[in-house]
Amino acid sequence: MHPPGTHTMSKPTFTRALAALSLALASLGAQAADASLSGQLVYDTDVVFIDFTLASAGPVEFWTDSWKAGLNFDPTLSLFDAAGLLLVTGDDTPDPTALHAGQGGYDSEIALSLAAGHYRLALSASGNDPLGLALADGFSLQGTTPIRLDQWTQPSSDINYNDQKGGDWELHLDGVGTAGVVPEPGEALLMLSGLAALAAGLRRQRR
Repeated sequence: MHPPGTHTMSKPTFTRALAALSLALASLGAQAADASLSGQLVYDTDVVFIDFTLASAGPVEFWTDSWKAGLNFDPTLSLFDAAGLLLVTGDDTPDPTALHAGQGGYDSEIALSLAAGHYRLALSASGNDPLGLALADGFSLQGTTPIRLDQWTQPSSDINYNDQKGGDWELHLDGVGTAGVVPEPGEALLMLSGLAALAAGLRRQRR
């Protein structure tokens, strides 16, 4: 499932294609609780989607350690249920005095109790936030001309320091059953092509 009209980063190079293939193969296996995922945003309009499941009701927590004292962008997390309805959005950490290791005050954090089921977590740059109460409503910067993060002045940045120009992100999920980044349609084609090439190579070796 991919929200219509939402701009996400393009991955034109062979290196990125291999990375997408590796990511898909890794997400085929279940990731236990306390999963950690990482990647890179390129544009202000980029949104990363992570799907996860809960086998039973219980507390969960999600947090980023992406900000790195202003080296990278200011992240926002948004949580949607299986029907695509927005449950909660978290911009900054609610308690700056009780940060996880690696976190900064501009990192995002969500902690709550959820019922068993499927959910989707969205990670975006602050300023590119959900437009409405449903995933289908999109995000506030969709439809705008993408700006590279290293050239974008994020709303929370300090113009005196020219900060928040990096795109690296890292996300931690505690209490979930399985979790994985949702591949984009272009990535899915690359993965299928990669798997087909791998299968053809194995067939040639057997001969």
